[in-house]
Amino acid sequence: MDSKQALLKNMHTFNVAVKTMSFKSAAAELHLTQSAVSHRIKVLEQELGFCLFIRGTRQLSLTPEGERLHNTLARSLSTIFNEIDNIQSSDLSGDLRILTAHGFARDWLVPRLAKFKQTFPNLNLVVNLHEEIVELDKEEFDVAFYYGDYQQPNVYCLPLFDEMYLPVCTPQYAKEHRLLERGSQGLSSVNFLHSSQSNAWPRWLKSINSEIDSYQQCYRFSQQGLAVEAAKKSVGVAIGRLRFLTPAIEAGELLAPFPAMETHQRYALLCMDSMQHRPKIAAFIQWVKSELA
Repeated sequence: MDSKQALLKNMHTFNVAVKTMSFKSAAAELHLTQSAVSHRIKVLEQELGFCLFIRGTRQLSLTPEGERLHNTLARSLSTIFNEIDNIQSSDLSGDLRILTAHGFARDWLVPRLAKFKQTFPNLNLVVNLHEEIVELDKEEFDVAFYYGDYQQPNVYCLPLFDEMYLPVCTPQYAKEHRLLERGSQGLSSVNFLHSSQSNAWPRWLKSINSEIDSYQQCYRFSQQGLAVEAAKKSVGVAIGRLRFLTPAIEAGELLAPFPAMETHQRYALLCMDSMQHRPKIAAFIQWVKSELA
């Protein structure tokens, strides 16, 4: 076999091995034996002149050199596969994989999907929910929506809108605890409703110079949406993002007895760099922009 072809074959094996972090799993995906995968990796390491994996007794990990190679290889393969995809299908059809948090999907994305279907009848959306993404290049997606700071290398980022945090409860709960009359001092007797993945309450209390401990009397939920739903049942006072709380406040279901806090962060649409030029993704980005206009 030509040496360049062998090198590409071994590079592909390395990429699959990194994705699974298991020679056994890589072998299953590649329809090879585990020893064949191990041999390919060893040959590649010999050709490159450096080790790619640290082989532990129970798990693999990348060497610094292996990490650098994989980052470059992943970008290159992404560009190649994107170009192939563009050549094979220039029409707006097939699947579009969206990654986002439950709250954004429920409150912003899903209410708009009927209009999206009318505009792009041949595009099938696959919406996967993950509350927080750390390394986007290791996720399988086309487009993602997330809140926070996602300025990562090789990631296209389209800022969508800013956000503010706002404490809310039912009018009944506010009346029982005299929150409107007592102001922030009234919080000393309330049940704080936390999202376990957020430190919004301590930050908000610090912003108003309050020394109240929001964890002394509280309920904690794994999703922000559950804390707000509990607040709607007069379980306590939740803190959430103003944009998604506004409908319930305007309907009188929730009351905002205290001021909002600026977060200096925003929601953004994300995809791996160069993916934004693919026809399906470019069309989706333009649709999102039109929804924000």
